[in-house]
Amino acid sequence: MYLTRLDVHGIRNISSASFSPIDGINVFYGANGSGKTSILEAIYLLGRGRTFRSRHTKTLINHKARECTVFGAANSTGQAAVAYTVGVTREATGSFQFKVDGRRVTTSSSLADAVPLLLMNSESFLLVEGGPGGRRRFLDWGVFHVEQQFQSVWAQFQRSLQQRNKLLRHDKIAEQELVSWDDSFIRLSKHLTEMRRGYFKRIEPVFHELIDKLTSVKGVSLSFYQGWDDNRSLESLLAENIERDIRRNTTSVGPHRADIKILVDGRDAGEVLSRGQTKALVAALIVGQGQMFREAKEKQCIYLFDDLVSELDNDYLLRLLKVLASAKAQVFITGTDYVPLIKVLENEKIKDCAVFHVEHGTVNSLNALDLKGEAQ
Repeated sequence: MYLTRLDVHGIRNISSASFSPIDGINVFYGANGSGKTSILEAIYLLGRGRTFRSRHTKTLINHKARECTVFGAANSTGQAAVAYTVGVTREATGSFQFKVDGRRVTTSSSLADAVPLLLMNSESFLLVEGGPGGRRRFLDWGVFHVEQQFQSVWAQFQRSLQQRNKLLRHDKIAEQELVSWDDSFIRLSKHLTEMRRGYFKRIEPVFHELIDKLTSVKGVSLSFYQGWDDNRSLESLLAENIERDIRRNTTSVGPHRADIKILVDGRDAGEVLSRGQTKALVAALIVGQGQMFREAKEKQCIYLFDDLVSELDNDYLLRLLKVLASAKAQVFITGTDYVPLIKVLENEKIKDCAVFHVEHGTVNSLNALDLKGEAQ
């Protein structure tokens, strides 16, 4: 899918802005604090129902407003392309309203179906350098979009895990009572893990292909860790760890401990790669997710890249923009300067590009071709 129109009201320093992005590469440039990242935040709100810059959505709302609203007009892709609308309103009180094609929906997963998107920003480095939680959420984004049962199974598993941990926190607990709850926990764990493992097997070769295209890093290996020893049954490990789990008040093994292990020549990638290499590797993982989504769903997702040029040299930038252009996906890129991006796009004769200048929360569309002389 791709957005054809975006109306933003009351988001940070953007009191009101409307613009029409193209189905290609959209570049938003401006000084720090101008509001360009807020444009990405508005699109993210449209597809996720929340902000990516804070845990508290009310911080997103302009200090002079009681609510913020984002409205998007979109077209689906594929043989049965149709136009539809998506709207999100968040109030400072915490109330919200989500609408898809005029119909009210109550879950963020409905927005994710309507506006599938992937974000790369400064926190995306945690895919390589951070703990397993970020990589697990990254994996689950892909599984959610290709496995119809995933959302339901994941929610049931979370409830089962919470119930098990609640029992572990009791002062007096009968081990037999805990074991009686484990049947559901084990069944859901196996189902969830089966979906994750199946998806990872499909996407792993896509990751490697893009790592080769987008980086110069050699010796990268990716592996799926299910959350417990592959050579042991979950049943036996739960029984073996029950005293430790009771002592620590938490379940020590299961899908909630799953991870994607990323190594370079057998060492943790976060320990051996430079910042630029890490950013290129993260870009390969994110674009790989998007390509897998397109293959599975026969439609495009939207890519959001905040401050793309930072820490990427011209070689990496060229590789990434060529891949994005060939994928024919809708891309939103921010930066303090458009020149490095325009130079690469012009040199590669990539014409599907629009440039927007953001200043004091105002968005103005510029003609990328008119900027050609300045970029040379």
